[in-house]
Amino acid sequence: MDNLDFKALKVLLNLYNTRNTYVTAEQLDISQSAVARNLAKCRQSFNEPLFIRTGNQLSPTAFTEALVEKLPSLLNSIDDIVATNSEFDPSQLTGRYVIYLNHQSQLLYGAKIFEFLSRDAPNATWFMKSWDQASVEQLLDNRAAIGVNYYSESLPNSIYQQKLAEDYFAIFAAESHPLHQLKTVTTKDLEQYHFVSLTIPHIDEKNIYVDSILEDMGVKASVRFQTDSLILAMQVAESQNMLLLSTIEIYNDPRSHLKPLKFKVDSKSLPNSQIVCTYARKNRNKPLTKWLIDILKETETHFQPFEF
Repeated sequence: MDNLDFKALKVLLNLYNTRNTYVTAEQLDISQSAVARNLAKCRQSFNEPLFIRTGNQLSPTAFTEALVEKLPSLLNSIDDIVATNSEFDPSQLTGRYVIYLNHQSQLLYGAKIFEFLSRDAPNATWFMKSWDQASVEQLLDNRAAIGVNYYSESLPNSIYQQKLAEDYFAIFAAESHPLHQLKTVTTKDLEQYHFVSLTIPHIDEKNIYVDSILEDMGVKASVRFQTDSLILAMQVAESQNMLLLSTIEIYNDPRSHLKPLKFKVDSKSLPNSQIVCTYARKNRNKPLTKWLIDILKETETHFQPFEF
């Protein structure tokens, strides 16, 4: 027990969750031999086998099951004490940090976020991933530092969602589109053109928002193209003179030649359009989390919302 290694305990905890040395090595960004070395340290410290190999998987022993029940809270408590009692200097950060961004935020803000991260933490490596079904688990397990997405009521209470900005919806068309010539666009005007339907990955896989929003507004829309790619949706809307229902965020994209129509999108079916940073609630007071939030806030101020 005198030689108990803090890092080895973290490897042990991850290995308990994955039951696979290859997956643990990939998630912790270390080699499989490093996983084996750290597991050997734990076996020597506790004088227990810890895992029994069953085929390609590792089965935890009863001792490991009991240990893992207490280990997460113990490691988090140590992390909190160290973080609270040490000065945080982002310029000293090394290693790789994962940030989850939804598709729109990644496309519009990813480069600017990295610019600010590199300015303050030039020695760290940043891995920006698209928000997916594993995001929540990785945020809770500290395999990801923070995320940016739209507010979601489906996230667990253990994930904190802090508002960054208020986005809102509009109907977009190319700058040369005939509807831009009208002082006021009506629902009948909209029905003369086809729509591009942009899904929200892992939130709106069935395209329910576009159809329900337009229906509530009294628009009998003709949706001719569907995609989960924002940049493809913008390209098709522009090249085919189609209409795109999206958040006003895309107006900030210099590659877009789409402009919002003079039509007020007002529907009870609208999803929550708050842009939030998401992180494990247990990490809310950690200096790394606070610094990352400041970086995201600084990024947001560089993108001013369009006003009709």
